[in-house]
Amino acid sequence: MKRISFARLITALTGAVIGFYVPYHVNSTFPVVGWDHKYYFTRLIDTHLHFRINGLSIQWYTPSFGGGLPAFAHPLNSQFSLPQLLALMINPWTAVLLSYFVYTVIGYCAAYVFLRRSLSLHWTASTLGAALFSANGFYLEHLANGHFNFQAFPLLPVFLAILLSSSLPIPSAAALIGLTSAVFIYSASTYPTVFTILALLMCLPLAYLIRPSAFNWPRIAKILLFGGLLALTINLCKLYAVNSFMRFFPRVMADRYDVPLLTAPLGLFLQLFGVMGFAPIFAFTGIKMTLIRSLLQAYTGSAVGLWELDLAMSPVIWVLLGGGLISLFWKIATQRLAVFPRRKSFWLAVGLLLLAVEISLEFTFARGWIYPTLRELPFLQALHVNPRFGSAFIMPLAILGAFIFSRWSATWTEKRILVTFLPLNLLVLASLGAYLLIPLETLQQRNYDISGLLTIYQRINQGETFPIENIGDVTDQRVFDQQTSNLKPYDTLFGYKQGNFKPQVIPGSAREVRDGAFNMTDPTGLIYPEANHSTPWSRIPESERAQLEDFLAHRQPDWNLSIGQKIANGISLTALFANLGLLAYGLTRRKRA
Repeated sequence: MKRISFARLITALTGAVIGFYVPYHVNSTFPVVGWDHKYYFTRLIDTHLHFRINGLSIQWYTPSFGGGLPAFAHPLNSQFSLPQLLALMINPWTAVLLSYFVYTVIGYCAAYVFLRRSLSLHWTASTLGAALFSANGFYLEHLANGHFNFQAFPLLPVFLAILLSSSLPIPSAAALIGLTSAVFIYSASTYPTVFTILALLMCLPLAYLIRPSAFNWPRIAKILLFGGLLALTINLCKLYAVNSFMRFFPRVMADRYDVPLLTAPLGLFLQLFGVMGFAPIFAFTGIKMTLIRSLLQAYTGSAVGLWELDLAMSPVIWVLLGGGLISLFWKIATQRLAVFPRRKSFWLAVGLLLLAVEISLEFTFARGWIYPTLRELPFLQALHVNPRFGSAFIMPLAILGAFIFSRWSATWTEKRILVTFLPLNLLVLASLGAYLLIPLETLQQRNYDISGLLTIYQRINQGETFPIENIGDVTDQRVFDQQTSNLKPYDTLFGYKQGNFKPQVIPGSAREVRDGAFNMTDPTGLIYPEANHSTPWSRIPESERAQLEDFLAHRQPDWNLSIGQKIANGISLTALFANLGLLAYGLTRRKRA
């Protein structure tokens, strides 16, 4: 039996501790959980009901909410996400927690592989960097508040590990790019997709500055070309559907912050210092923890909750960065410009890194000379709460921290490296304990009881189908047991005050006929009106009684999809099989080699 080395044991234990802490924190007040679970967890139960009745098929529409609405086409729909699929086999809350553990551990492992193999950093530096990335308050806070759509964020370093891998066959690398992108898109991780792109724009030139030899440009070009094509095609089905829906409801939202531009970077630093930095200090000095939120709001100009502003990284990162800056200034003072390489590629990478930093800062501050143009692109105009974009700096900072530690310890003995690394690594893990020092009601809005939805899940598995009978004023959580589609669903796509939610249904029976139409919204009018001769917010015509009955019973009526959607579906299905085939082929060839 092969012995596990001390290095592997420490690396594995570090990832396991972080992986277990994330679901522990999310679950700590169960069955009362984060407020936004009222949207995402309710939709998870609704989609589970769809799967039980219709099998593993696309849920194009749902009668459960708003008098009848599109489902799959909603940008926040996560029908084909890991927690949704796991809920077919296990308790849905357990599925959610297990998914968060899996995402965290995969992200941690990918970060370690990237730092260790691609950048050739010492195993201690790689472990430290992976921990600095994975143990962040941004992911912890959003999950605890119920933001399912942030679930894929830890997979960011997967792209880096794939692109700079020297051993992974190109077909497999391209397929993994496509499949990982699909995890983001189909799990409703629109925001993390943008954060990931911004982070990659910074991480790649930073990686080049650290180890130029890791960049096999012909290989990277092939992976990007084929991987990008596979990513586009496998996601086309979802992207086309979302675009078809959002052309009617673009949710144009633009944040504006009144803090001076010179103050804004300080606000970003305070976000990254966050709870992990402030909570221990405030606990020691007796300062009220509520001041953390007030402080971040004052310097970012945003009035949102702490869970939206906290991007905390372990204070270890500031020790490493501070020491790194001192070392750099000392070298500049003693060696002058000789400390910098004379290669043109070095300065090109510096320029690209600075440009990426500028773009990321502009997204975070919601101002600048590039951001106003970029935010007009499709989907980006619907994104707001710009302080979230500061999360793009977490991975680059983790890379810098790992590199600095690796450079410091390059000439040390193994014993000295371990004596320095172990306390730092332990401190990174201990930093998660900062969230135990602060009242949970200060961190997130934890006031949603999901026990009723878990009971509904059990009843679904026992064979109940909860057909919709009426339209009424009920909450999202009660639509199942009341068998009533609600007039006021919790759905921010129509605006936080539902300003664009204008159904023509009224309280009463869903089968009631008025003016030649049933008292149920025809959801095709909100996504494919041209293919179904419907209009936005029109009701299901009396001539479509069979379709109404199917819809109320949570079956998918034989309504038409647009030609474009049918083509997109075929392309995405073909791309899925192509991705899986290429992955299998590449791994088989590697095994034979």
